[in-house]
Amino acid sequence: MIKLLFPTLFVLIISGCATSNLSYNNENINLRINDASLEVHGEKLEEKNENFSTLFLTKNLLRLDDGSMVVYEEAETDMQYQFDPPTPKSIGIIFDAKRVIRVHYNTFLYAFQVVLKDNRVLNLLAAQNYDQELQMVYGMSTEKLNHMLIKLDQNAKPAYYKNVINLSNEPTPYMSKWTIPKVHLVPLVIPLSRLGRL
Repeated sequence: MIKLLFPTLFVLIISGCATSNLSYNNENINLRINDASLEVHGEKLEEKNENFSTLFLTKNLLRLDDGSMVVYEEAETDMQYQFDPPTPKSIGIIFDAKRVIRVHYNTFLYAFQVVLKDNRVLNLLAAQNYDQELQMVYGMSTEKLNHMLIKLDQNAKPAYYKNVINLSNEPTPYMSKWTIPKVHLVPLVIPLSRLGRL
């Protein structure tokens, strides 16, 4: 009886946990919050990969069906390392931000309006389900961001700033500023905490 009870409890606990997801597969940006999901088609125009020894980064430049561009980035630490700061602080460091405004949060999926040092605003979605992974997509219009949020969560409040960065007008669409000093010395990444994993 007890042998049967533990697997049943485990399944109930796992199924009751809130989940979220942000990924890019098969030319679709996939977003999910609990039972609500959304696919946004994005044709890959370019891919860049960077290796910081403790962190591996992939950047994809995507063209959405409306002609606008966004960047999808996925960062994953080495198995022996983990991200250290909470997600909002990590975003602030990665983008050299003056301010990071949290628009929405639900089960590890964030929506931010990132105020850069030149006072321009960048719309961004980020997910960090695990200490060793960070996914983000940025560059969408505020109208597009609000549309995505309301599809995922009917209680989502709209983003405030409407005049935001359009990646098509930028010298480079890659707005993030990953550097070796940030990764290792700030640090964004630290050795894995074994105690917290027991």
